[in-house]
Amino acid sequence: MRTARKLELCLMMLAALTFLGGCNRAQAPLTPVSGRVAYQGSPLPGGTIVFTPDSARGESGPIAFGRINQDGTYHLYTGDAVGAVAGKFRVTVTALAPSDVQIPGQPISPPYSLLPEKYRDPTLSDLACEIMPNRTNSIDFNLQ
Repeated sequence: MRTARKLELCLMMLAALTFLGGCNRAQAPLTPVSGRVAYQGSPLPGGTIVFTPDSARGESGPIAFGRINQDGTYHLYTGDAVGAVAGKFRVTVTALAPSDVQIPGQPISPPYSLLPEKYRDPTLSDLACEIMPNRTNSIDFNLQ
């Protein structure tokens, strides 16, 4: 379980570092975004969700990310601030679990993904959404 949490933390740190690279520009106002992620009809019991501005649709700006809770719910953050900028986004989801398979010579077992690989790639996930300005956005995803 620790390895999965460390990998999720690393992904969230990568998201934050990507955001920090664009800090020289004035940031647009943030809009609250929350929702629920389900996989095959059941709440996803953990993971990370990342909203990347959809450059194919003319969007740019900071990414937003959130930790998926045990009940499948999430809240987005941009850096340390709650919310995301308005616009069109491509979405990725990762969820890892500890493996029971022990590899000889390895002190820990590598985690395995609870989701198909395509959900980790914004160009393959087919997950997209639009965050509307000046209102609370509730955006749910039901992954298959």
